[in-house]
Amino acid sequence: MQASKVTSAGSVSAPRVQVALGLLRDQHERVTRARQAVIEVLDSSDEHLAADEIVALAEATAPGVHRATVYRALSTLGELGLITHTHVGGSATVYHLALPAPTDGAASPPHAHLQCTNCQAVIDIPVDALDSLISRVDREVGFQVEPHHAALLGLCADCRHSPEPETGQKRQA
Repeated sequence: MQASKVTSAGSVSAPRVQVALGLLRDQHERVTRARQAVIEVLDSSDEHLAADEIVALAEATAPGVHRATVYRALSTLGELGLITHTHVGGSATVYHLALPAPTDGAASPPHAHLQCTNCQAVIDIPVDALDSLISRVDREVGFQVEPHHAALLGLCADCRHSPEPETGQKRQA
């Protein structure tokens, strides 16, 4: 297990943050305050965060980092493969790190997202759960599905069995 490292700002950098910053350097990319703040925000959350949430959290941890700079950092980090984004229904795009888990170093398996249209919960599922659908769409329509890029909409188990529909409260699963 990799030890945490103290950053230039004096804070302790988590192992996944160190890996991400190392990957930036390996690709001859600059490690800017905004990029580091975005990576740290995403590493510190188990939730799927929208850009506005990332901006607010990044501004809190790196005062002086501007909104536009954070949006550019999100774009660049996505292009470099360090973060992924998913479009969720009726909501903003959500982001998360695309790096190995800090405990075992194994790459996190590709996953797709389900979103409950009632309570707005976003649920991760293994992408291979959609293999038969992806194959059928490719075979019958000639369309290559990118299952990680958009959430499939439906009703979660809780909402399906709930006697009263919720009012669109956001939940994370």
